[in-house]
Amino acid sequence: MAVLSEKTLMPTPSDSPYHAPEVLAWVQAAQGGDQTAFSCLVGRFSRDVYGKAYSIVKNHQDADDVVQETFLRVYRALPGFRYESSFRTWLITITTRQALNFLARVRSTEDSLEPYWAEPGEGLEHTALRIEETQMAAFLDGEHRRLLREALPRLPKRQKQALTLKLTRDWKYEQIAAEMGTSVGSVKAHIFHAIQNLTRYIKGAK
Repeated sequence: MAVLSEKTLMPTPSDSPYHAPEVLAWVQAAQGGDQTAFSCLVGRFSRDVYGKAYSIVKNHQDADDVVQETFLRVYRALPGFRYESSFRTWLITITTRQALNFLARVRSTEDSLEPYWAEPGEGLEHTALRIEETQMAAFLDGEHRRLLREALPRLPKRQKQALTLKLTRDWKYEQIAAEMGTSVGSVKAHIFHAIQNLTRYIKGAK
């Protein structure tokens, strides 16, 4: 495992900060499990990753999600980096792929569910959000309330926020999207996956 000296961890002047000597040292150390070195890489390249993500998803909050997904992916894949290109080129390639995958997930969810996503009064609502009175009564009994309270904190932050706004405030998807700073398609995807996750947890907890 490579060990970084204090001098190496500090950025040094360079015509290209992306190809500076310390970048190579950080990559090599991070490949050996040095989390401080990886943090240095995140600090050096996060702005570029965000810029590429935003150029594709066109939304600040979604771009932030892509940045997080990208660096998680990079951390896992870094041991396999073979230096066949610069680290920045490899990183931006992963960013592009993650951003395109993000859009594909949102569009796939929205397209496949669109006929069922109408707001109340405008047609059918997605079956995951449509609960008959008897089902609601059962869902809100003491046991289900307890399970729901336990399950909600387990949801990813964005899923929990979208679902909470929908169920507790009965907001339209456009309102939720504005509040969360994201697209309507992303809100629908967050809510759909939140309900799937809650259902799995509650069924498994019974």
